[in-house]
Parts: sequence; structure tokens; C-alpha cells
Amino acid sequence: MAAADAEADADAGGATESVDRMTVTVRAEVLQDVVDQLLTIVDEAIFRIGYEGLSVAAVDPANVGMVMLEVEPAAFESVGDGMFPIGLNLERLDDYIGGASGADPVTLSYRPERRSIEIEHTNVEVEMAGIDPDAIRDEPDIPAIDPSVEFETDAGLFVDAVENADLASDHVRFKAVVDDGEVVVIGEGDTDEIKTEISSEDISDGAIKRDAESLFSLNYLISGGMLKPLGSGTDLRVEYSEDHPVKMHYDFADGLGHVTMMLAPRVGTN
Repeated sequence: MAAADAEADADAGGATESVDRMTVTVRAEVLQDVVDQLLTIVDEAIFRIGYEGLSVAAVDPANVGMVMLEVEPAAFESVGDGMFPIGLNLERLDDYIGGASGADPVTLSYRPERRSIEIEHTNVEVEMAGIDPDAIRDEPDIPAIDPSVEFETDAGLFVDAVENADLASDHVRFKAVVDDGEVVVIGEGDTDEIKTEISSEDISDGAIKRDAESLFSLNYLISGGMLKPLGSGTDLRVEYSEDHPVKMHYDFADGLGHVTMMLAPRVGTN
């Protein structure tokens, strides 16, 4: 299970230890959550898995939506002594793990000589070809921002508000005014307008430091967009500033998995 003779290997994503062979085991539901979130913006990504857990960062081809995921080692049933990077086709990985669910263990064994991983769960064994990480878009750095508006609310409430905007428009406006103490989610169409208020009672740890509004494409948020995996019961933290990207954060895997999403603002109102 442990890797042999790990050595430093610098690559586009930073220094990563290469290994002869390594095996990790994680619950199916944790791996599925990772895949579901990534599939909202890309169809392939570079996974870094091992003694530090799992990390993935991806940006869509238009450089509009970004996702960064981390899963702490404690979420794994077992980890190796090294770390391995491998590019994976997410739709095929989704298919291969589809027969496992909940707490079913999924074992991933890295085979660098074949650039592949062996996937084992329930009664299934798959050898899945990997993708050269150099052939996949560079992993993005999600920049730090000083948000004018920062609040936490139930993800289901936020998703409902964004979906309401879709009834009238193909874009959504987030607007907050310091004196009002609430966030308004607005859909403005050619003839109709719909507003959904997220009141102070529905916001925890909220801070509206400056008046701010920004416009975003709904295609990146709902239907198959970045908010697709989210539902009621998940705490979602939202940060944005005037005409700046919105950043959204949530945890999964009993608090051992962390997601940051970022969406660039839309220019114009039509």
C-alpha cells in the first residue's frame, strides 16, 4: 500500500512527489461529491491524491467559472506515503464509480508506468487510463478578494433565489445596501423583473461593508451549473464586491471536504 522511493517532482501545479505505486481508499459518497462538483464546469481535471488527501482545481474553457476542492486525509480510510497527480476524464470516472454509494469503499491504485488508476468497489474492478497532466488546462489560482458583501445562508434558500431570477432573465444580479441589511437576488428581463430577498434573519455571520451589486450569467449557476450539487441543509458562504467575481464556499464529507467556487461577473445587462 505504501509507496516506494518517493522523490520530488516539480510540475505545472507545484512540487508533487512521484511514486512507483500507491493505493488510497475513500467512501464512495465523498468521491462522488468531488466528481459532481467538477462536472459543473469541466469534463477533465488533474487529481492530486495521497497522504495530504485530495486536491483539484479547475477552470472552464472560457475562464469564467473556477472550482477548487480539497478533501482532508481524515476523510480517507487509508492513504499512501506519497502524492500522485493524474489527469482524469470526469464522465468516465463518474460512470465507473456509479455502482458504489454511501459508505461503500472505493479503492484507487495509481500505476505510473501505465499512467492509469485501478478502481475497485463492490464487485467492480476497472483500470482507467489517465491523461497527461500537461495536456490539461493549467490549474487556476483563485485570487483573494476583499469582499464588500460576505454572508452565510442555507444553500437551498440561495439556489431558490437564483432559480427565481431564471424565470425572467438569463442573468442574475446580486444587490446589497448597507442600510437595508439584506441581499436581493434580481432577474431582469426585457419585460419582467423578479426580486427575491435574503433577509437578515436568513443570513448568519453576515457583513455588508459597502453597497455592492454585480451581474452574473445564470448558465454557470443553475441547471447544470455550479450550484447543481447544493441543496437545503448545506451552509453556503457567499462573497462579492461591486462588478467583481462572486466566490462561494461550502463544506462536505462531514466537514472534511472544502469547496471554493468563483464566477466572473457578466459585463452589461442584456
